[in-house]
Amino acid sequence: MRLQPLLTLIASALLLSACANSGEKRPGVLPPYSAKDRITDEAIRADFDSMEALQTRLALLNRNGQVPTSNYHWAKAQCWLDMARHNYHENDRTGAIESALEQSAGLIKGLEAGTALANETALIPESVKVRDDLWNKASAYKGHAQFTCVAPQVACYEVQLVWMGQEYQEGGWRHANPYIGIAEQMGAKIDRDLAACAPPPAPVAAVAPKPVVVPVAERFALSADALFAFDKSAREDMLPDGRRKLDEFAARVKQLARVDRVSLTGYTDRLGTRDYNLKLSRARVETVKAYLVSQGVAAAVIQSGGRGNANPVVMCADQSLPRLKACLQPNRRVEVDLAGAMTR
Repeated sequence: MRLQPLLTLIASALLLSACANSGEKRPGVLPPYSAKDRITDEAIRADFDSMEALQTRLALLNRNGQVPTSNYHWAKAQCWLDMARHNYHENDRTGAIESALEQSAGLIKGLEAGTALANETALIPESVKVRDDLWNKASAYKGHAQFTCVAPQVACYEVQLVWMGQEYQEGGWRHANPYIGIAEQMGAKIDRDLAACAPPPAPVAAVAPKPVVVPVAERFALSADALFAFDKSAREDMLPDGRRKLDEFAARVKQLARVDRVSLTGYTDRLGTRDYNLKLSRARVETVKAYLVSQGVAAAVIQSGGRGNANPVVMCADQSLPRLKACLQPNRRVEVDLAGAMTR
């Protein structure tokens, strides 16, 4: 497909046309990705800031549990946004990014206004409907008595069905097959979780209490200095303390009843060139991802990306190199977002 490193994306005109099939810019799409000068640092930063603005609105909706991550429409807005981000990094120019962001923004606006939202999933202009059997399963899930138990999974499953149709529209079955496989795995997990959520047969004496599903949403940062030797990124460069922390996180993930997403984002400090830092941050994140997979975390739920020296936590004045390295240490990190559910 177009799985290129982020460096190649930047060098080749960075991403997205905000046009649908007609070639015209559709009104209401945020942000206007059709600009041809998107290769500048400022434009790239603006693109990411626009997507982060939608992410921030989702986070505000979830504040104090106002709209839980288990909410069907909240989860769907997140998955549309994730689809847009993924296609952005893959230099997609079909208009799918704009369509996905439009869907996400519409759901967020409805949740913010408290309006009733339909449980239907739009088939964006860049997608076609394939595998009717999988679409039929989505309809069956929404009609199931235990639908609320798997509502966020079903929301993301439907977005995945649109996504695989977009890949088929763009490149046929060869492009679509991996995405169809992911949809099949998601459906199989929903089936298992629905079975687990179904009320058990009533015993003669008493009915066993049904487990309570509690949404889990966690964010934290792992110090790159604890994970890797300075300026290193390979698995053999991982430090004992970093391995221990990743082992603890993998154990935490495996305790959850459901894992919707593990998002890994790597950052560096400002020392070195922008291109080198982007490459280093991406390499470190891919090593962390591979390590978590080796510890039993499903690869299908892990999303990863490197941002180089973007979004610094601290700003340090110029000084001697040892002191500057120490000052910039918080910026060298891997941020982790975990979304899922646990039972109690």
